Amino acid sequence: MTKNACISMLICLNLALLAGIVLCTYSPPAAQAQATGLAGNYVMVAGEIRDQFDALYVIDMRVRVLHAFMYDRGQKRMFLADSRDLERDMRSNRGG
Repeated sequence: MTKNACISMLICLNLALLAGIVLCTYSPPAAQAQATGLAGNYVMVAGEIRDQFDALYVIDMRVRVLHAFMYDRGQKRMFLADSRDLERDMRSNRGG
């Protein structure tokens, strides 16, 4: 093996070791979440429900009410579709 081939192999080995060290020591930045407090009183879920409509479901944990909002992407407007009293709905389902 020639001197240049040995030097090239050592350089490649050093670069591979350096890449391994960098990958092992790198940690992604920590995710910052909203602090709990009044924000903990709500649970939200969003998703597409039809071709031009998205839905946002918001549960108010304090008063146990589900609000369903719809967003019309064509007209770019959001409106309240319906609200449900979850406590009343769950109470009526227990008996059956």
